[in-house]
Amino acid sequence: MRRFALGMELLPLLRQVRPDVIVSALRGDFGEQLSAHETAADYLKEHGGKMIFLSTVNVFDGSMDRPHYEEDPREPASGYGGFKMQCEDLLRERLNRQAVILRLPFVWGRNSPRMQAVSAGCAAGQLEVYDIQSNHASDLQAAELIEWIILEDQSGTFHVGTQDVIDYRQFIERLIAAMGAKKPRFVQGEAHGVMAALNSRTDLPHRTLSWDSERLIQYLCTP
Repeated sequence: MRRFALGMELLPLLRQVRPDVIVSALRGDFGEQLSAHETAADYLKEHGGKMIFLSTVNVFDGSMDRPHYEEDPREPASGYGGFKMQCEDLLRERLNRQAVILRLPFVWGRNSPRMQAVSAGCAAGQLEVYDIQSNHASDLQAAELIEWIILEDQSGTFHVGTQDVIDYRQFIERLIAAMGAKKPRFVQGEAHGVMAALNSRTDLPHRTLSWDSERLIQYLCTP
C-alpha cells in the first residue's frame, strides 16, 4: 500500500504516485490549502482511495465550556477552526465514506515544536501557559490510529488524545519536572476555558485508548 503526503505541485505528483491513502496535515495559506484538498478529493473520487484529514479541536473553540465528542455540533470562533470545519465539510461532501476526519487537541512529540518551545522557555526562564483544561495527543498515538484506520478500512470521525482532561499549566509543570529542567516563570496566555477532544466511539483499539497524561509525559521524556 502506498501512502502519500500532500505537497506542492499536487496533481502531477498524484498522477505519478497514484496513492491509495492520502494523509493531510497541510499548513500555510488557507486558500492554497483548500485548493489542494479540492484537487486531492477530486482525484480520489475518480480513482479511488482514502483521505485521512487531520483536523483540530478548534472546530469547537466557540464553545469552550466543556469537552467535546465526535458527534457534537461544531462551533468555531477562530479563523483556524472555521477553516478546518470548511475542509471537513468539503471532504465529506466529495468523498463520503472515503473521507476520514481525525480531530486533535495539543499534539506532542519528542522533538516537536511544542517540546522545543518548552525547552527554550526553561532555558530562557520564561514560558507562556494557558488558563485552560485540555487533553493532549502524542505523534505516536495519532500514527497508530491512522495505521489502524488504513488496515481496517475504517471511516468517519475520530477524536484522538489522552483520556484525561488536565489543567494545561499543571501538565506543563509535570512535563518540566519529568524533563529534569528548571521551572521557568510562567506568563499567562489569553486562552481560557476547555479545549479537549474526547472520544465516544466503542470500536477503537486499546492502544489508542490507553493513553493518559502520565503515559504521554513518560513517552516524551524517554530517550
